Amino acid sequence: MSNPHLQTVLSSVGRKLWPSSPHQSFHAASKRELLSVRDVTLTVDLNLNESGPLIIIIPGWLGHSQSTYVLASGHALYAAGYSVARLNLRDHGDTAHMNRGLFNSALIEEVTASVDQLNIQFGDGRTGLVGFSLGGNFALRLARALPDLTTLAVCPAINPADTMYNIDRNPIYQRYFIKKWRQVWFAKKRAFPDHFDFGESLSLTTVSALTDYFVKYHSNFETTDAYFAAYDLSGSALVGVSAQILASTDDPIIPISQYQNLPSNVHLDVTQVGGHHAYLDSWRLTSWVDQYLLNYFSTLREAT
Repeated sequence: MSNPHLQTVLSSVGRKLWPSSPHQSFHAASKRELLSVRDVTLTVDLNLNESGPLIIIIPGWLGHSQSTYVLASGHALYAAGYSVARLNLRDHGDTAHMNRGLFNSALIEEVTASVDQLNIQFGDGRTGLVGFSLGGNFALRLARALPDLTTLAVCPAINPADTMYNIDRNPIYQRYFIKKWRQVWFAKKRAFPDHFDFGESLSLTTVSALTDYFVKYHSNFETTDAYFAAYDLSGSALVGVSAQILASTDDPIIPISQYQNLPSNVHLDVTQVGGHHAYLDSWRLTSWVDQYLLNYFSTLREAT
């Protein structure tokens, strides 16, 4: 399964058609908590191991706490004795009804407050953070705000504009993200019918066009460039941030070129194959990332 598109699609879609009962049992045993921070309510699914270090997982854009890769990684960590918190970003995971304001990728303050609250309540001074794709971008920004966290970003989006245009170059990924983004907007419209009207977006057929529409009509940013700049991690944005990035040279969504010129304090671990944070290693659709997380966060197990 070395083909990067096969890796990426099977990781996201194929695993849903091949459910793994341990992962489902792991989710069934989780407890959902509400996090009220900065006048916003977010949700987190918790599986706690007594005296185990806490690992907080942030899914990618339009992913959620029950995404297959999140469940797989969470289950592997929990089975190894870690406590696991799977955080849903605003509007993600069927939570569009919980806050009137729309999600945008620059909303770091509410995520920082949520992670800090989880760290204080369940971390016991030993907390790790892993984010996938856009969640990896959030994780790297969180590492800047909360430097005591042990942080790993898997295939993080460093340059959001480049990532968007790369999605639009592939019809499969383009349709996938357009469909999921519109589903969130429709859910928002149902929850707040007098506040939102997304009718003009129905004629738009690219992620870039939808982004321009979103920024113009449903954000406080003057331009799309200003929006991207708010969470772009290129240049000197990561100077002073201590974290690790796992990336693949064959990632079809985030080119390896995005990781050029990282500051020395951000360690880059590159594989030749793996697709977009998939790293499937068997036809049972297991992922090599799960063991990678166990190895990376093992220092937390050793801490006293």
